[in-house]
Amino acid sequence: MKRYNKFFVVRDGVPAFAGMTTPSRVTRHLSPVTFLLLLAFLAGCKPAAVKETVKAEVVKVRVVPVLTQNISLPVRSGGIVATSEEVKLSFKTGGIVAHTYVKEGDLVKQGQLLAILNLSEINAQVNQAKNGFDKAQRDFNRAKNLYADSVATLEQLQNAETALNVSKSVLDMTQFNLSHSRIIAPKSGVILRQLVKENELTSPGYPVYALGISGKSWIIRTALSDRDMVKISIGDSANVAIDAWPGESFTAKISQIDEASNPMTGTYEIELKLSETAKKLASGFIANIEIYPSRKESYALIPMASVVEADGRVGYVYEVTPSGTAKKIKVNIATLNGTQAAVTGGLENVKEVVLDGVAYLADGVKVDIIK
Repeated sequence: MKRYNKFFVVRDGVPAFAGMTTPSRVTRHLSPVTFLLLLAFLAGCKPAAVKETVKAEVVKVRVVPVLTQNISLPVRSGGIVATSEEVKLSFKTGGIVAHTYVKEGDLVKQGQLLAILNLSEINAQVNQAKNGFDKAQRDFNRAKNLYADSVATLEQLQNAETALNVSKSVLDMTQFNLSHSRIIAPKSGVILRQLVKENELTSPGYPVYALGISGKSWIIRTALSDRDMVKISIGDSANVAIDAWPGESFTAKISQIDEASNPMTGTYEIELKLSETAKKLASGFIANIEIYPSRKESYALIPMASVVEADGRVGYVYEVTPSGTAKKIKVNIATLNGTQAAVTGGLENVKEVVLDGVAYLADGVKVDIIK
């Protein structure tokens, strides 16, 4: 039996005895168990992998204090300029509207026909009253002649006269209703609102049109939600910008606040009286309004640049924790006040928020405050 040197080397990752040219000469003389033990020994001799240490990046930031102030935030809305004298026009009787001849924004002249009811029922009532009056007239004439011939009594004559008077009153009433089944413009002006359309059924006295009488005194009508309505009071001042006069500023005061909401829109009608101005105005001009409530509320003010991921009235800011990391905070934004955001919730226990560097932050990121 040929003897081999017990010393071995590794060639191409395979163990072999010294002096051997091929590993197959060794492996043929090793048992499978011995060969596996050799491989395990060589694997244990490999150097351990070096772990790289990554240093966490520190973001440099600048912070600003959170200011708390009692301020009056403006209530913004859009409105329509109208005349201060307004007349609500309606039908004396109810019925189906046959025709409407004008619409919102139209200029009308005094005496102009604006709308008319379907007169089928009204005309029938007039004809009925006229026939009743004619019969009462004949009965009275007959009773008068019979009384002259001493055939009828005085009581019968008086009863016939009373019936004639009653029928005459009924005829006058139906003719009056017929005349007021049409809407005629009492004065020249502009149609501010049309509340009833053709073929709609309307009740007696229900407004069909709101007519603004041309004059020198002007008002602005607008509508507010219940949230904004509770903030304002009669007498609160407002700044007004009118599209027809770009760059010009007008002033106004709240003169009327409706106590009930509009059943169609759920909003509350507000009326503001414009201060006297030499500028030419007309009903229907579009106005943008900023109302300044007299009642002030407490808000936390922060720069808008501190707010990230803003979506409507919700946004996020960052504060620096005592351990030097960034903490993300959700805030409720009431409105914008210049370059500042007025916040109503989320900053109760926060003294400072991050201003510069906020775009590079996330929860738990290490920060370094620069002065």
